[in-house]
Amino acid sequence: MPTLFFQTVYRYSDPAHNGILIPVELSAGSSIHLYAYVDTGAADCIFQRGYAEALDLPLASGELKRFSTASGSILTAYGHNLRITTLGLSADTMVYFADDPLFRRNVLGRHGWLHRIGLGLIHYDSMLYLNPYD
Repeated sequence: MPTLFFQTVYRYSDPAHNGILIPVELSAGSSIHLYAYVDTGAADCIFQRGYAEALDLPLASGELKRFSTASGSILTAYGHNLRITTLGLSADTMVYFADDPLFRRNVLGRHGWLHRIGLGLIHYDSMLYLNPYD
Protein backbone atom coordinates (compact mmCIF):
# COMPACT_ATOMS: atom_id res chain seq x y z
CA MET A 1 0.00 0.00 0.00
CA PRO A 2 1.44 3.45 -0.90
CA THR A 3 2.36 5.88 1.84
CA LEU A 4 1.81 9.62 1.53
CA PHE A 5 3.76 12.28 3.38
CA PHE A 6 2.63 15.88 3.69
CA GLN A 7 4.73 18.79 4.91
CA THR A 8 1.78 20.85 6.15
CA VAL A 9 -1.27 19.71 8.10
CA TYR A 10 -4.10 22.19 8.75
CA ARG A 11 -7.42 21.79 10.58
CA TYR A 12 -9.90 24.04 8.78
CA SER A 13 -12.93 23.36 10.91
CA ASP A 14 -15.00 26.50 11.35
CA PRO A 15 -18.73 26.01 11.97
CA ALA A 16 -19.52 29.55 10.76
CA HIS A 17 -18.37 28.78 7.19
CA ASN A 18 -19.53 26.30 4.60
CA GLY A 19 -16.38 25.25 2.85
CA ILE A 20 -12.65 24.85 3.27
CA LEU A 21 -11.39 28.26 4.35
CA ILE A 22 -7.64 28.77 4.76
CA PRO A 23 -5.31 31.72 5.48
CA VAL A 24 -3.61 33.35 2.49
CA GLU A 25 -0.97 36.03 2.09
CA LEU A 26 -0.79 38.00 -1.16
CA SER A 27 2.42 39.94 -1.82
CA ALA A 28 3.25 42.47 -4.52
CA GLY A 29 5.68 44.93 -2.94
CA SER A 30 3.50 45.09 0.16
CA SER A 31 1.50 42.17 1.50
CA ILE A 32 -1.99 41.50 2.80
CA HIS A 33 -3.47 38.66 4.84
CA LEU A 34 -6.91 37.22 4.12
CA TYR A 35 -8.87 33.97 4.02
CA ALA A 36 -9.91 32.12 0.87
CA TYR A 37 -11.90 29.01 0.03
CA VAL A 38 -10.27 25.98 -1.55
CA ASP A 39 -12.33 25.52 -4.71
CA THR A 40 -11.18 22.67 -6.95
CA GLY A 41 -13.98 23.56 -9.38
CA ALA A 42 -12.66 27.09 -9.92
CA ALA A 43 -10.33 27.48 -12.89
CA ASP A 44 -8.33 30.35 -11.33
CA CYS A 45 -7.68 32.15 -8.07
CA ILE A 46 -10.05 35.10 -7.72
CA PHE A 47 -10.06 37.66 -4.93
CA GLN A 48 -12.12 40.67 -3.93
CA ARG A 49 -11.32 43.96 -5.64
CA GLY A 50 -10.42 45.62 -2.34
CA TYR A 51 -7.35 43.42 -1.96
CA ALA A 52 -5.89 44.73 -5.23
CA GLU A 53 -6.51 48.24 -3.96
CA ALA A 54 -4.85 47.40 -0.61
CA LEU A 55 -1.78 46.17 -2.53
CA ASP A 56 -1.76 49.38 -4.63
CA LEU A 57 -2.25 47.40 -7.83
CA PRO A 58 -3.88 49.39 -10.64
CA LEU A 59 -6.74 46.93 -11.15
CA ALA A 60 -7.56 47.56 -14.83
CA SER A 61 -3.88 47.39 -15.87
CA GLY A 62 -3.99 43.63 -15.30
CA GLU A 63 -4.89 40.89 -17.77
CA LEU A 64 -8.63 41.09 -18.52
CA LYS A 65 -10.53 37.83 -18.16
CA ARG A 66 -14.23 37.01 -17.97
CA PHE A 67 -15.49 34.09 -15.91
CA SER A 68 -18.83 32.31 -16.05
CA THR A 69 -20.18 31.82 -12.54
CA ALA A 70 -22.27 28.95 -11.21
CA SER A 71 -25.31 31.25 -11.27
CA GLY A 72 -24.82 31.86 -15.00
CA SER A 73 -23.62 35.44 -14.72
CA ILE A 74 -20.34 36.79 -16.11
CA LEU A 75 -17.64 38.05 -13.74
CA THR A 76 -15.02 40.45 -15.10
CA ALA A 77 -11.64 40.25 -13.37
CA TYR A 78 -8.08 41.43 -13.90
CA GLY A 79 -5.01 39.23 -13.47
CA HIS A 80 -1.82 40.30 -11.75
CA ASN A 81 1.38 38.37 -11.12
CA LEU A 82 2.24 38.26 -7.46
CA ARG A 83 3.34 35.94 -4.68
CA ILE A 84 0.70 33.81 -2.99
CA THR A 85 1.47 32.03 0.28
CA THR A 86 -0.82 29.46 1.85
CA LEU A 87 0.12 27.65 5.04
CA GLY A 88 3.83 28.26 4.51
CA LEU A 89 3.89 27.30 0.81
CA SER A 90 4.68 30.15 -1.61
CA ALA A 91 4.58 30.59 -5.37
CA ASP A 92 4.81 33.47 -7.82
CA THR A 93 1.69 33.23 -9.94
CA MET A 94 -1.17 34.98 -11.72
CA VAL A 95 -4.25 35.71 -9.61
CA TYR A 96 -7.36 37.66 -10.54
CA PHE A 97 -9.21 40.44 -8.77
CA ALA A 98 -12.90 40.93 -9.43
CA ASP A 99 -13.91 44.21 -11.05
CA ASP A 100 -17.26 44.20 -9.21
CA PRO A 101 -16.87 45.67 -5.70
CA LEU A 102 -19.84 43.53 -4.59
CA PHE A 103 -17.96 40.27 -5.31
CA ARG A 104 -17.24 38.98 -1.79
CA ARG A 105 -15.77 35.50 -2.18
CA ASN A 106 -12.05 34.71 -2.34
CA VAL A 107 -11.22 31.39 -4.01
CA LEU A 108 -8.11 29.34 -4.56
CA GLY A 109 -8.56 27.57 -7.90
CA ARG A 110 -6.66 25.14 -10.06
CA HIS A 111 -4.49 27.60 -12.02
CA GLY A 112 -2.24 29.62 -9.80
CA TRP A 113 -2.63 27.46 -6.71
CA LEU A 114 -3.82 23.86 -6.92
CA HIS A 115 -1.48 22.96 -9.79
CA ARG A 116 1.44 24.09 -7.60
CA ILE A 117 0.71 21.88 -4.58
CA GLY A 118 0.04 18.30 -3.57
CA LEU A 119 -3.29 18.21 -1.76
CA GLY A 120 -4.75 15.70 0.65
CA LEU A 121 -8.16 16.15 2.20
CA ILE A 122 -10.14 14.28 4.82
CA HIS A 123 -13.28 16.37 5.05
CA TYR A 124 -14.85 14.16 7.73
CA ASP A 125 -12.04 15.22 10.09
CA SER A 126 -11.72 18.78 8.63
CA MET A 127 -8.07 18.12 7.80
CA LEU A 128 -6.15 19.57 4.87
CA TYR A 129 -2.69 18.25 3.91
CA LEU A 130 -0.33 20.16 1.61
CA ASN A 131 3.03 19.72 -0.07
CA PRO A 132 4.86 21.86 -2.60
CA TYR A 133 4.66 20.35 -6.07
CA ASP A 134 7.62 21.03 -8.32
